[in-house]
Amino acid sequence: MRTITVNNEFPMRKMVVAMMGVGVLAIFLTSFAMGVDVPTPKEHVSATSEDSEMMSSVPPLMAKLKDNPNDKDALLQLAHLFNRAEDWQKAEPFWSKVVALDPSNIGARYHHGFALAQLNRFPEAVSVYEAILKAKPEESTAHYYLGMINKHGLKKPDVAKKHFKQALALKPDDKELLAEIEKELAAMK
Repeated sequence: MRTITVNNEFPMRKMVVAMMGVGVLAIFLTSFAMGVDVPTPKEHVSATSEDSEMMSSVPPLMAKLKDNPNDKDALLQLAHLFNRAEDWQKAEPFWSKVVALDPSNIGARYHHGFALAQLNRFPEAVSVYEAILKAKPEESTAHYYLGMINKHGLKKPDVAKKHFKQALALKPDDKELLAEIEKELAAMK
């Protein structure tokens, strides 16, 4: 929901580094909340080698899916690759398929909701986060994302405020999440 401005000097390199930063932040928030999908040291390689690795990884994974369209490992790898590239249009269908195959995978649900929000498909993203809350009502992160979508995407500040307050009431352990929720609420006064 944030726009990244890139200077003319080294535009591709800066864009890839910025995309990696946003992707790692999204993965960190969901993995911290869910305890899944923890970034590995391999994800901290240089932008050029990561871009090259991604491009070389896609064809074999797609071939695996051609042989077995329900290969969860290949689906997850592709979803993560496209997330890191911030190619939400390509990431979303893979997250959707992973969730359909494994509805209990809360981490995949978070990623799916985030991809939908990035595509401005706010009502669908709201449904995803509401489903998370139905399965796990104690998920303060889901309330946070619902607050953000309602505040910035759907322009429903009252609904957003309700979700931010519910997130605070759940007393999240994540200090960064707590600070973000408090910042959003303070900006709404």
